[in-house]
Order: sequence, then structure tokens, then C-alpha cells
Amino acid sequence: MSSLATRQARRVARYYRWLDGLSFFEERRAEGEAAHPIHRALTDPDGGPASPYVLHRLMLEGLALPEAPRVLDAGCGYGATMLDLAPRLGGDWTGLTLSEAQRQRGGAALAAAGLADRVRIRVQSYDMPPPGPFDLIIGIESLIHSAAPEATIAVLASVLAPGGHLVMVDDMPEEGMPPEAARRFDVFRRYWRAPVAPTRAGWVRAMEGAGLTLVGERDLSPLLCVRDMAQATPRLRELRRWPLRLRRALGFGVRAEAEIGGIMLETLQTEGFVRYRLLVAKRV
Repeated sequence: MSSLATRQARRVARYYRWLDGLSFFEERRAEGEAAHPIHRALTDPDGGPASPYVLHRLMLEGLALPEAPRVLDAGCGYGATMLDLAPRLGGDWTGLTLSEAQRQRGGAALAAAGLADRVRIRVQSYDMPPPGPFDLIIGIESLIHSAAPEATIAVLASVLAPGGHLVMVDDMPEEGMPPEAARRFDVFRRYWRAPVAPTRAGWVRAMEGAGLTLVGERDLSPLLCVRDMAQATPRLRELRRWPLRLRRALGFGVRAEAEIGGIMLETLQTEGFVRYRLLVAKRV
């Protein structure tokens, strides 16, 4: 793993160490009214209730997997995706997180569900994954933390089995963002520890450069439950009422940064400057 990736892994680990210690973060991640500890709730296009589990269904549509797949969740958080999908898909699952608190909490949930013999969480960077080979690699709202996206995709592609799939879901800026929106996007990137945050085209180039072929994609933005600037402004003013140094001294600086970053993201999504996209690539 490169020195750049190592430094970023430490930075992200510190970020989540602060957030994982807050009961606030256990229930909400500052992403609107339908937030989830791991990833966002989506409106069900089939008419069901909004739920984080809608995403799991959509990202697996049309995906041919072996009977007992070997799966890597690259940035698994508390393991909620594995907890939902492993009982239904079978196979052997490994989740990677940079947070010991997430490993402990997620591991306890997996053990309680009787999955500990075939689903595990490791404190390990996705820039240095287990050797594989994996039939499926998932990256939900995690790969955006990469300091070198092309290198990250290349190393993940290297542990994919022939015919295996990389499925990623993340926030991707549109090309040619106007200056005011770009400033908000910079706040989001800084506060969410996302140093690069590529466009869709950037991610696709990284996939193709790693020998993968894009075989599916979907813009999930219309399914998000987000606030516009008018709705978010009162909360934003409240968060910014205290100077940054004082917020940090009182112990809620990172929490405030995470929520401010989330609000910036929501407003950019409602205005169409950032899209929430699903990309599926295959190792042919």
C-alpha cells in the first residue's frame, strides 16, 4: 500500500473513531430524514416503503453469481449489508473497515444472527485487501474516501475472480460545476474526508484502466430522500453558531463537520450537481 493510501487510511480511521463514539452517529449520519448508520434509504421504485435495503435489491438486479459466492465488502461499516445479503446469497463474506468500534459492533450482530462462521469483519484498508479471488466486491459509499481512486480500483480488480463483479455506489459530481456549487462540494469533500471524489467518467476510466468492463449502471438520485437549501438552512445556522475551535474543544467538532458536509451534499444533490450512482464492472 502506498504512503498516500496509508496516510489517508489513518485520516479516515480517526474520523470514524470520533463518529463511532457518538450515540448521534449510531442512529443518524446527517443525510436527511431517512438516514442509516451505513448507507442511505432509497424510495422503492416498486412502491414499497423507503429503506436502505432497496439499494441491495437494485444493485444485485441482473447480477449472475455462483451458488456460494465469495464476497468482499470494501468499506463495510457495521456490516449491515452483509447481515442482510449473506443469509440470502450464501457463500463466504469478508468485510473491511478502518474502525475497531465498527468491527466489534458488527461482529456481535453477525454472531447473534448465526453468521460468524462464514461472515467476518476485519480492520483493514481496502487498498490492501485479502488475496481473494472474490466473485463479488461491493463498495457502498466507501470508495469515495480513496486518495488514489485509480490505484484503489486496480488493487480491487486484482483480487476479482474471472467473471467476477465490482459493484460500487457513491456520490459523483457532475462535470462543469459552477463556482458556488464547487465551493460547497469542497466543503463536503473536506468534512467527509473524500480528497478526490471522482466524476462518473473518472470512476469508469479507473475501471477500464484496471481491465474491467462497465456492464451496468443506474442513476439512483431520483430515489434519494434529501433536503434542499431552504429546508437545511436552519440546521446549518445552528451548527455554525459556534466557532470551529470551540466546537472541537467541546468534543463535537467532527460531528458538526460530518453533518455540515452531509447538508452540503444534500443541497448539491437536490440541484443536480452531484449524482448518486450505481456502477457495475466485470472482470471478463
